[in-house]
Amino acid sequence: MSFSIIRAAKDQNLFRPYLADKNDSLTSWSRWMCCLRVIYGLKLTQPWQRLLVKRCTGRDPDKLPAGGFKTILLLCGRRSGKSKIAGLIAAYEASLSGREKVCSAGELPMVSVVSPTRDQSRIIKSYARAALRSDLLNAEITDDMRDMFKLENRVTVRILTGTFRHVRSYSQIAVICDEICFFNGSDESHCSDTELIRSIKPSLLTTKGRLICVSTKYRPSGWAYATWKKHYGKDASKLLVWDSGSRVMNPTLSEADIDAEIEEDPAARAEYFNEWREDIADYLPRSTIEQCVLVGRKQLLPRPHVTYAAFADVSGGRQDPMALCIGHKEAGTRKVVVDFLKQWPSPSNPLSVVGEMSRVLQNYGLRACSGDRYSAEFNVATFRNSGIRYLPSVQNKSELYLDLIPVICSQEIELPDDDRLVGQLAALERRTRSGGRDSVDHPAHGHDDLGNVVAGLSTIVAKPRIRVGGWGDTHTNRTQNPRDRLMKELLEHNATIRTYG
Repeated sequence: MSFSIIRAAKDQNLFRPYLADKNDSLTSWSRWMCCLRVIYGLKLTQPWQRLLVKRCTGRDPDKLPAGGFKTILLLCGRRSGKSKIAGLIAAYEASLSGREKVCSAGELPMVSVVSPTRDQSRIIKSYARAALRSDLLNAEITDDMRDMFKLENRVTVRILTGTFRHVRSYSQIAVICDEICFFNGSDESHCSDTELIRSIKPSLLTTKGRLICVSTKYRPSGWAYATWKKHYGKDASKLLVWDSGSRVMNPTLSEADIDAEIEEDPAARAEYFNEWREDIADYLPRSTIEQCVLVGRKQLLPRPHVTYAAFADVSGGRQDPMALCIGHKEAGTRKVVVDFLKQWPSPSNPLSVVGEMSRVLQNYGLRACSGDRYSAEFNVATFRNSGIRYLPSVQNKSELYLDLIPVICSQEIELPDDDRLVGQLAALERRTRSGGRDSVDHPAHGHDDLGNVVAGLSTIVAKPRIRVGGWGDTHTNRTQNPRDRLMKELLEHNATIRTYG
């Protein structure tokens, strides 16, 4: 017997225990049930459903395709219930859709969950497993592990790392992409949402499986934004975009509580009203950054008669990684060359890492380096104990990143072949500030240690220098602003830049 997803959601022996307790009503999920009807091409039965469809899709309810949609973009506010519905869709596709029957002998049908981080994917996977908790469906589970579970019908529900390399080669009957708007900011995914979707779609082709992308809106860029702009409100489109605020889909949320949060932080409007963040823009396109990458080059060994510079990003070691970058300016040109780049993942011992950094610096003939101002006095003392002088940067991180833009755009820097570096730079967000220069920083829960040290190195190496006196001493132009005073001090004391050999 074939069960529609709506019928299965209302059946006490199937998914109803997942949505509500036995004696509770499903009324709070009625708007999501309407959304599921549209996704699966089921008939709209109530006038309010037609109004909701018009409101959330911008489409004429009478012109919806009878067979539903294969590609779905659900853009909904925080706490709207979208993750739980994504888990329900994953469970239905794995257990009751029958789509595994189109797989040939030897093919392993799969329902995959992909997110910017594996921890986020585990949330959807946990929801999908909970949707199968009824006695009838739970009996179909054959293997149950942390990142995957298998059903009697050979379907595997599993978490895949959110990169375009890891989602290939599988026979997918459904793919759930959670937080699709945030892939560009993840240290784990190392890819854009556009690259990810391009790699996923062929795996759904032979099974005619569904791609369900879920997120709250963020910055207006990438696949999610382009898809919303192209397909929202278009009756002829074969792709469904469902766009709604938090309370539209979850009326149980308190309007007063949401209003209080917005009053405290106006940026919360984007979270609950599901608005694109117009105050956030991309720092640089990934393609522009990749043009500066020397494919296959990881590191250049120290060479005689090369003037090196170094920049370090040191943290407390508990949550944030640490990084070091060493480079030089190519003789007779304005090009900055990154010779050495390394990240020390967290958690780590800061004293041990600083000791290792110091040995690397000495290998390149450096007696000191510059770095960020994090715990400046601690860094100065720790590096001094290892025989290295540490000089905190006069410029803040945003200023370093803004100075790096023209260097990258003019391809006056050679970057090593490091996916993490490219990913961090491409994920940076440029925010408009009232008065003064824009700020640049990594997205929430992201990191930018590699990007930070490359930007710092570029600023040091690209600074114009003149050679004076008979002893070959190198000096900066003798201006009096703080940045130039720091550069003069670095060079006169042979601190950050020193001729090797």
